Amino acid sequence: MRKELSLIAVLLFVCTALFAQGDFKLSEQMFSRINQNPSAIGNNEKIQLFTAGRMQYVGMGLEQSPTSALLNAHYYNESLKSGFGLSFTYDELGLYNQTINAKLCYAYNIDLFEGGLLSLGLSAGVVNKMFDPSRHVWRDNGDPLDGGDEITNTTAFDLDFGFEFSWKYLLVGASITHLPGITQDVKTTAAPTHINAYLRGNVYLPEKFNLIPAVAYTNIGACNTGKLISGENAEVVSLGQEHLVDVSLTALYDGKYWLGVGYRLNTAVSFMAGFEWHWLRLGYCYDLSVGPVWDLTSSTHEVMLSFVIPTKKPVVW
Repeated sequence: MRKELSLIAVLLFVCTALFAQGDFKLSEQMFSRINQNPSAIGNNEKIQLFTAGRMQYVGMGLEQSPTSALLNAHYYNESLKSGFGLSFTYDELGLYNQTINAKLCYAYNIDLFEGGLLSLGLSAGVVNKMFDPSRHVWRDNGDPLDGGDEITNTTAFDLDFGFEFSWKYLLVGASITHLPGITQDVKTTAAPTHINAYLRGNVYLPEKFNLIPAVAYTNIGACNTGKLISGENAEVVSLGQEHLVDVSLTALYDGKYWLGVGYRLNTAVSFMAGFEWHWLRLGYCYDLSVGPVWDLTSSTHEVMLSFVIPTKKPVVW
């Protein structure tokens, strides 16, 4: 058991050092996307508050399992054709890294045709990354992965841009986040640039049923130099890109109850369920790890809570 936990710790460290600097992704991102794409601010006049928590690798016996939290709030003003929002994320990667990202979001909406809406969005704020190796106690003080006890804390300006097209049958969006990181080296305390794209359908069925197939793609590091620098005197390490692909299918009944299943390529299978009651939405997602380390990892839980204050304008998405 001790050998397995040591192997898991090594795997998690490698993922943290190389790839897990990327933003965490929600399995239930369908309900609120402005942290990933600022153009996704309500195409309806509703005040929307969205929060979600994600707990990874529950049951593994690790004292510092990855934990993430998200808070989004946004509102659309019809007279200005503009949406305003804010997004706050907290990501505790487990061994060393902690990320806090806070930003204000703005989107301008263009009515292309009846029911068809194009939204252009921009968000700006700060991203704080802390690298604290002293929080992890190494059983073997001579372990080559031991990064010492020096704490690094960096706060930097952050900027995102995106667009989204919505229609009653289709939703298409794309964004680029952490724009200031373009062409820069990937550092332990810097946010690499992300390219995000997604496509969702909306199939109307009899008896108040809808089917929502979806696919999402994220590239981490394509716009960076492809080098990882973990310290002033550290050796530069060649760094590849990370590609995340998600596919899902959700069944929606009466616009209030949903069941869904998703698959993240070589990573996890997701099972989702939730309901809407008046102004409240509650959702739960269970991620079952798959791929090369499926037998070394345990379950991941995600809980979503959303408050919607209704107004007169009808919902598109």
